[in-house]
Formats: sequence, C-alpha cells, structure tokens
Amino acid sequence: MHKAFGNLDAAWKEASFAYKSVPFFRSRPALTPAASPAAGFLDIPMTSKPDYRKNFPAGVLADGRSVNDPYVQRYQSSGTSGDRLVSVIHAFKLADRMANCLSVNKSLSFLLDEPKIRMCRYAAPNCSDVECSNPNTSMEDRILQDGTLVLPVYHDLLTTPEPMLKRAFEELHSYEPNVWYVDPMHLSVLIKKARASGWKFDMNRKVSVLLTYTFATQALLRQLATLCEGHFPVASVMAMSEFGFVGLACEEGNLHLNDKDYYLEFIQMEAPDDRDDLWELVITSVGDRLCPHIRYRTNDIYRLLGKCKCGSTMPAVAFQGRMKDLVRLPSGRYVTPGELDALVGAPKWIDIFQLTFQKGGHFVFRYSGETEPAADELATLRSKLEDLLESKALRMEAVQYFPFERGGKFQLVRTG
Repeated sequence: MHKAFGNLDAAWKEASFAYKSVPFFRSRPALTPAASPAAGFLDIPMTSKPDYRKNFPAGVLADGRSVNDPYVQRYQSSGTSGDRLVSVIHAFKLADRMANCLSVNKSLSFLLDEPKIRMCRYAAPNCSDVECSNPNTSMEDRILQDGTLVLPVYHDLLTTPEPMLKRAFEELHSYEPNVWYVDPMHLSVLIKKARASGWKFDMNRKVSVLLTYTFATQALLRQLATLCEGHFPVASVMAMSEFGFVGLACEEGNLHLNDKDYYLEFIQMEAPDDRDDLWELVITSVGDRLCPHIRYRTNDIYRLLGKCKCGSTMPAVAFQGRMKDLVRLPSGRYVTPGELDALVGAPKWIDIFQLTFQKGGHFVFRYSGETEPAADELATLRSKLEDLLESKALRMEAVQYFPFERGGKFQLVRTG
C-alpha cells in the first residue's frame, strides 16, 4: 500500500527540474513529457543514500551551483548505517523548514520571533562536523558555520571523564543559547552528573530543548522532565542531515511531519497479518534548486496516527526506528524500537534499557536504574517481553554499562 501527503504538483515540478538540471537525474530514463503527476509520479525510480554519496558533489548539484556558493550550508551524517554522507542545503531553505516544523508546537513559538537561533548541540561525536572529543579544542574550534556551538563529548558517553562533563555544562550556560539541540541520552547523563555534583542549571533562561539523534524513550523523557518541566519546553525533532528539520512533536507529544516543504510518501512494509502497520518514509523535497531529492528512501519506519487533537494539518506519526533496527521474528512479524519502548514504559527503576537479539533466536534485555525493581514488577515486564518477542529464550540483566555504536550513538535494539 501507498499513502502520500503534500502537494503532488509541487513534487512533480521538483522532479521535472531535477531531470532537466541535475546530472545524476539526467543520466536516468527521462520523465514522460505527457505524464501527469497523478499518472507518472509513482513510476519515478526511488533514490537512496548511495546515489547521493557516489555522485556528490557535481553529480547531485543543479547546473551552475557549487558547494562554495553563498548561503550554502554543508552537513555530514553520523554514518550509523554505513559511510558518512555529505549534504548541502541553502540556509534559507533550512530556515523555512525549521519554521514550518516549529509552527506545530505553540510552546516553541517564541523561537519564531527571536532575531537569531542560537543553538548548542550535544550529541555523539559523529553527529557533528568538528572534532568535539579532543580535550584540547576551544569553544571557538567547535562553532559551526551556522553559529551552532558543539559541546565537547566523549565517544563512549557512559565513561565520559568528569572534566569533560563539567566543561559541557559550563559552555551550555556561557554560550547563552536559546535552543538546546541534544541527544536525550547525552542530556540525561549531564543532568545526573549535575545533580550528583551540585552543579546548578540556570532555570531562568528562555530556552527550548529539542531532542533528536537517538530514540527518546519514555524512560529518558521521565528523567528530563525532572529538570525541564515547568521551565523549558521540550519537544522531539525528526531531522536528517540531508534536509534539516523534517518533523517536530506538538504539545500533545505526537510527531508531525512537514508536508509543506516536502512531499511525503509512506510505503507499507510487508507483514504476515494485520497486526503490523509499518510504513517506510520516502521524501521528495519541494523548491530545492541546489540539491533536490526525488523519492528519497529514508529507511525510517513509522506508524500513522490519524488526526491529532492539536489541530495541526501536518500528518501525525509515531517513529518506530530505522530499518536496520527492526527485529523480524520467525513468524514474520517485526519488533520495532518504538513498540519495545511502548511496552517498557517509564518505571522509576529503569533509566536506560537495551534489547539484544542473538543468534539462535535468543534475546537479552539489559537495564539500568538508580533503584531496584520489585520481584513482581520484573516478572510482569518479563512476561510482556516474552509475548512481544514470541519467545521464552529471554535473559534479563541489570547492568551498569551499555555498548555504544562506533560513532557514539546508542542503539535501543541491537544484534550481536
């Protein structure tokens, strides 16, 4: 099945521009001139990261454009699904996309009136275009082209030395940002360290907290609420280095994807029965005359939610994880990070958890927290997990350490 949101005529115009003006697309079979958007758009071949990685820069930039043109911003992906991808976007397109996403959440509306977005980024080292784990770098070394300050981080978050955490805490205040653009896991670690060491956050600032990079579990949101609730508005963001802002959560907590700056297609994944309603997002940019993306496979998986109480017309979705993070059971059914998080919830005895799928159909559920669970709570969770995984081959372990990806990101579901 296929569902789409946005302006199809604008998407067709984008594709027509790309096939006329971008070398990579000119090398493909031409669009049928007589085809209408409704008749011809689904016949356009999809694209993916390898296409843009292999042909960057000259092959994917529009004729006459250069990475050195004014207002061109350059970004790199974290490389969690392979080699890092370099993307370029016009600064004004980034601003438009961000503004349209922010419009779904009234608590963030003050940012639209700010003369400048002043951002601090706190995430895994590979999520930034600077070396932020080198203890010899200064703040000036870690300020990106758009003015974003990248806070110092260690590749292995849970073994970060205290001086680096202290430095990140101090820079988060001294730079005076109005946006904390953070990985929820990283901010959670910083909050815990601040609480244990007596470091005081300045709660009188006008700051928004935007969560991105890794899955914001209910357990992590519970911890962040102890600091932010009633002080700073918090919202999850869906962003990609290829596009900038793609979606943002409304005040109801539902993620809304931007169908004004993109044409959004959802391709349903095959399932053995009607229990799975999983859709892969495919994006076509709108109005991009630098590096247009046509029917671009994101490998991001969602569930569609229908109409949201907030009143936004942008489609409401629930992010379920990346394609590579899904576990397919012998029955053919998928288990997603989103489904796992919904089942685990936010009990006070779990701060971090991770499910590992091992060879032979065995599972390990590892968890960490500041308190011990009651025996009946642990037994109840185990029973629910066994039902979800359709398996009794489950081991549950209380641990103090979790492995991170090579680039420093945390995987909620992993194989190994």
